[in-house]
Amino acid sequence: MCGKPETIIIMIILGTGLFGGLTNYFMSFDKELEPSERNVKFCASILLSVCASLTVPLFLQILSNNLLDTFSFKNYLIFTGFCILASVYSKRFLEDVYAKLEKLDKKVDTTRIETKDKVDIVSKRAERAIKKVDDLEESIEIIEDLEIPTGLKQSIKEIRNFSLAEPEVERVVESLSSSKYSLRTIQGISKETEISVDKIKSLLEHLLEQGFIERKVGSNGKDLWRVLKYPIKIYSANYGAQGKTIDVTSKIKDLVSNNILEGHVSSAFLGVEDPAVDIVKVLTIHCRVYGKEKELTFTEGHNFFIR
Repeated sequence: MCGKPETIIIMIILGTGLFGGLTNYFMSFDKELEPSERNVKFCASILLSVCASLTVPLFLQILSNNLLDTFSFKNYLIFTGFCILASVYSKRFLEDVYAKLEKLDKKVDTTRIETKDKVDIVSKRAERAIKKVDDLEESIEIIEDLEIPTGLKQSIKEIRNFSLAEPEVERVVESLSSSKYSLRTIQGISKETEISVDKIKSLLEHLLEQGFIERKVGSNGKDLWRVLKYPIKIYSANYGAQGKTIDVTSKIKDLVSNNILEGHVSSAFLGVEDPAVDIVKVLTIHCRVYGKEKELTFTEGHNFFIR
């Protein structure tokens, strides 16, 4: 067959529609009708049959039929047959198509509702999972017999620019130092103490600066906080004599991070080469202990203590 497929399909629809309309008209022809009534019936029959033929592609789509996906002589014949049946039995065919559409619409509504319910369930499960992760991050390790540093509360009370009353300060400190958790989120402390996040954040930043607490970043990007059992901050540490010194800051920081607060003042213990052979050397540590700035000095051959 020649011509564009779209043109051929339209011609088939219109041709079969006219054919079906004429067939219906003559099958129910009534000689007793007035000419005007016959004209009305003729027009109605043609119009109904053409409408039925036009809905055939929709009917095929409902059936998930791919007849019109491939244009061939065989498919044109089959399509023509569908259109003839639809046009001849136009009224019944249109009613059937409408019923299928109505059923399909109900099925879509049901599927949408079921999908929404499933999405809601998944969302709730995700929320519970996120909460569990947050709770887990707050309790990665259980700290047993955690002692609150004696200078922590006093350090807070000395600061006057916090908009926190003393009872609120107490609640924050107790929540941060809870033996249930080793790491806390600001949101967790806020929820437990019923104090705003901004106020708690300001307080924690102060405690961090004073060396009483530590901040880490969790797997979800949230800041996690904990009280340091040994709130010591090392600024610098040097070992040597007479201008011949070695920076041992990283070594001292490693010791403090492992709660090792004392050791022997020697090149071997500090893991460095002797910076001044045959000269008595000195270990100088500049640090902050429990909020107090200190410069500690220890002579070679003796033990050092950071406290």
